Amino acid sequence: MFCDQVSLILTAGSGGNGCISFRREKYVPRGGPDGGDGGHGGSIVIKVNSNLNSLFHLCKKKKYTAEFGYPGARFNKAGRVGEDLVLEVPQGTLLYNEETNELIKDFVTNNEAMIFMKGGKGGFGNAHFVSSIRQAPKFAEQGETGASLTVRLEMRLVAEIGIIGLPSVGKSTLISRITDAKPKIADYPFTTLIPNIGVVEMSRWGGEKNETFVVADIPGLIEGAHKGKGLGDEFLRHISRTAFLIHVLDCQSNDLFRDYKIILNELMAYDPVLALRPQLVVINKIDTLDSKNRGKTIEDFNKFLKLNLKSKAPQVLAISAVTGDGLKDLIHLSWKASQKFRQASLAATVSNQAVKSDYKIFRPHLDKISQAFEILKEQEGFRVKGKRIEQIADMSDFANKEALARIDDIFKKMGILKELKKIGAKVGDKIMIGDKLTQFRG
Repeated sequence: MFCDQVSLILTAGSGGNGCISFRREKYVPRGGPDGGDGGHGGSIVIKVNSNLNSLFHLCKKKKYTAEFGYPGARFNKAGRVGEDLVLEVPQGTLLYNEETNELIKDFVTNNEAMIFMKGGKGGFGNAHFVSSIRQAPKFAEQGETGASLTVRLEMRLVAEIGIIGLPSVGKSTLISRITDAKPKIADYPFTTLIPNIGVVEMSRWGGEKNETFVVADIPGLIEGAHKGKGLGDEFLRHISRTAFLIHVLDCQSNDLFRDYKIILNELMAYDPVLALRPQLVVINKIDTLDSKNRGKTIEDFNKFLKLNLKSKAPQVLAISAVTGDGLKDLIHLSWKASQKFRQASLAATVSNQAVKSDYKIFRPHLDKISQAFEILKEQEGFRVKGKRIEQIADMSDFANKEALARIDDIFKKMGILKELKKIGAKVGDKIMIGDKLTQFRG
């Protein structure tokens, strides 16, 4: 089954809880705290696999969660780190934030991998909090909650040449003749229901053995496709990466000019940039015309293009996908277009290498978290906001008195206590940090 778009809820693994434990052995009456730290949660990793040609394997589930970190144990034993969850995607997959529609990453290189969401931090065990004034801490940190995000994956075929046209003009027959692709071919509209992709080997057409390019055959468009008629225009995304379009027309059509305009208008309605992509107009099935009508058809169509598009008129080529007439010329023109595309892509890759690091990595904790905070006065009390203080609150057990005493110490060290007093906080006022609630103790 073909699937080129899927929405998923991705959740990184939460960290394991720290352990509260005291060493108790024979002949060791006061062993002291020995609670180990919890393990970090597993991360969400997205990796490109060129052997995949669909997102169907990800359609079976809506939610994907990495393994949680394991809790710490007595004798200062740290918990096991959660296993990373690796999601494989085909080349040409776009990763979007579903809520904001922001493009996060474009996966185009085989075996390219990205740590998309870092797992939650494991909580410290009580042994970590031993100090000269706190010799037997009876609290430990909870594991940090793993970040969660709803994303959308869109697959766009990585093809250099796109074949477009109305239904039943011979697109599938053409791709089956020039590549090893085996699309369904029949004499009725909408035989092709999903995009087909094939590799053209130039050695079959007088080129070198190592010379190849990729061609995509898009299901037929009809008038009003951008409004959802027929198969709609949902598959046009697969030719958005192409450098060159082969626009196939049927010479047996009652109105070639109208057919050409229909596809051009649909491209314009979907994406004006795509409509301006270089095109080669291919008039197919010329084996059904005699030489006189063949020449007249091409001449009339060239006049139409020059009259309407003037200097932007594309080249016109007459072929027969069934007999093979004109296919060699078509292949060599396509090869030249693919070479130009590769050179331009290489230049763009070199100039954009520094930009790759700009992609966002969603991680609930960083090596260096800003100590900055903000206090908002609300109807119920005061809300303290800030990455570090919210992380500490998330990992603290507010039901434990010693853990709350630690929060008070942190308030004092970070300057939050001073700021709360400054804006009028009184003993007993509610203090909200993330989804945790405590009282101001002065």
